[in-house]
Amino acid sequence: MKTKIQMFVMLLMLSGISFNSQAAAKDMNKEQAQVRVMAIQDRVSAIKAMDMDHMSATDRKAVKHELKDMKKELRQMEPYIYVSAGALILIIVILILLL
Repeated sequence: MKTKIQMFVMLLMLSGISFNSQAAAKDMNKEQAQVRVMAIQDRVSAIKAMDMDHMSATDRKAVKHELKDMKKELRQMEPYIYVSAGALILIIVILILLL
């Protein structure tokens, strides 16, 4: 009984975190999103200009984590539609059969 309650509370906590992150990305208007994209592009170009050879392992890991976070943020700003290769072939075959 106790483990079920703990699992339920953990599920509620994790679901609340995901809703908050999605809501933050949708609250921006287009101008704010463009400003944020430009800031991310500037930061990425600054990271590319860095000399990674003289950094410690923890610093490189932090930069890598920062790049991943920025990539996730950019993906949340613009919705993408992913179509697998199999689905694309199936759509083409159906279109050929119908036309």
